[in-house]
Amino acid sequence: MWNAIQEMAMRMLARARRAIPSGGDVTSRLPGRGVLAAAKRRWKRHVTERPDRYQAYVSFPTDGEQSGVGDVHDCIEDLEHVFEGRLDVYARTNGIAVVSDRVSAAQFDRDAFERAVARIEDYYAETHTVARLEKWRPGGDRLVKSFVIVPVKPLFPHESSEKAPRVRSAAE
Repeated sequence: MWNAIQEMAMRMLARARRAIPSGGDVTSRLPGRGVLAAAKRRWKRHVTERPDRYQAYVSFPTDGEQSGVGDVHDCIEDLEHVFEGRLDVYARTNGIAVVSDRVSAAQFDRDAFERAVARIEDYYAETHTVARLEKWRPGGDRLVKSFVIVPVKPLFPHESSEKAPRVRSAAE
């Protein structure tokens, strides 16, 4: 037993000696450093549920049926207040995409963000279903909670089934 412990200690010491750079930072190359960072991220994600930063991607599809460009602008303005102006707005062929920078947890107002998402859901309630995804991602040495909000047009809208004439089968 004692010999096994000595062998393991000698192997770890040899590995640490190989990891030491000739003139650089010793702690950055020691084995096990990544394990500690991963454990810290998992603790923040699963136990405290408090990320260091927040980020969002929101898509605003446009089609000829909706004429509320002002409403989309108001939704973007709400998001701009939530992320304190740290937004990038992109024009796409099928709509507008809004991507926020990562903001610190102290600057992020979760209630205001939920109100902005509710406004987006209300705007697209008649024509789209709003898909929402929340994802935890490592961002360097920090933990980032990302939100993806995308209004998706349903494949079979409810209205079309009521208007479509019923086709009788040959068996009837």
